[in-house]
Amino acid sequence: MLAPITAITGIGSRYWEPFRVTSPGGIPFAGYVCRQESDKLGMLAITEVAGQERLEFIAGMPKIPYPYRREQEGPPQLVIPVPPDIVDARFTLKLDGTAILFYALKDSEGRVLEVIPRTRLQPVLTASRWGDWWALLHAVLPDRSPVEQAVQTEDLVLIFELWGERNPHLIRYETPLALTLHTAMRQYKPLSFLRLRGLAEGYGFDLVPTLEVVAPHPDSLAQAYRRWQEHMEAANREAAARAGPGTFVQEGAVLILSTAETAVYYKCKPPSIEEIHWTTAPSLSKPVVLQTLYKLLENGYDFAKGRPEDVAMALAADFDPGQVAAAADLIARTWTEFVTELERREHLRRLVEASGLDVRDLPKLMRHLAAYYPRREMGWVYATVKRLYGL
Repeated sequence: MLAPITAITGIGSRYWEPFRVTSPGGIPFAGYVCRQESDKLGMLAITEVAGQERLEFIAGMPKIPYPYRREQEGPPQLVIPVPPDIVDARFTLKLDGTAILFYALKDSEGRVLEVIPRTRLQPVLTASRWGDWWALLHAVLPDRSPVEQAVQTEDLVLIFELWGERNPHLIRYETPLALTLHTAMRQYKPLSFLRLRGLAEGYGFDLVPTLEVVAPHPDSLAQAYRRWQEHMEAANREAAARAGPGTFVQEGAVLILSTAETAVYYKCKPPSIEEIHWTTAPSLSKPVVLQTLYKLLENGYDFAKGRPEDVAMALAADFDPGQVAAAADLIARTWTEFVTELERREHLRRLVEASGLDVRDLPKLMRHLAAYYPRREMGWVYATVKRLYGL
């Protein structure tokens, strides 16, 4: 079945990872997920549903490119092409969390069997010792019926960001937990922002905030793009000066160019955390390594069996081999820090669960946990318990 998939998509077989899973509703299905860093990233090729062979493609969340053009000499050039049918151009806030995609699993007649949530590179949402995505999703979306209705009625793949204090990434938010709509895919293309806004209003979804609406002209967009880069870089510098190195308050923006029906996305990030090897950044940075680790986490990577070399392989999609090799020590150190924190958090969670105490009674719980941690670590214990349980 892989031969027709590669022929139809033009994506080589080495980029298609096979899977065989059971849906949350108990339906077995199988197929392949695309891992190529392209507009087909995360696409599912369903080849079997409930024992019946078939072939159906389901859109993922495409990789968003940067609007740079590489030159043979000199720095890269910012080039934002604007097709003549663009009716809206805007910068939206890039939220730093986990992408949760909702899609319809259908039978051979096209009838919807189930609406399934998943992360970007997994066919179904999975819980692991490193991240219980089901628990987080249920906490922020106890009633999934509006999402399921929208997916079925509108025939769309809906993509939300699961973000906030309980799902920490590079940006440490004060918002406890939130689920925000940022993309809808129809026939493998993003819906226009105006259609997306109508969808959010019609079904009651929180929508990604707009930072600025800009005239859809190359010069105006380029000026706004650079202005937002400078603004976000300055905000991060100020945060680091106030709270210490490694503190970030802005992860980036997304430039959305919309026709009446579809849209094109471009990433806009502060230069210090751009994931692209030929920008002005002289070397691979720790924030970029951390972002890669978070992507591995939310896509089912088993850190207990993993190794820093796997992070280097993931980084190779955006950075040249020499740059990744030069950052080997940085990757190893960041890996160790990241995995150590995951293990500490998991150990704490097991202690809390074993205690049988009500997590809302924090004074009593802290007295119990004080028997397991030195006093200097109790601040971390308190903050982590609040984050883990949304207190």
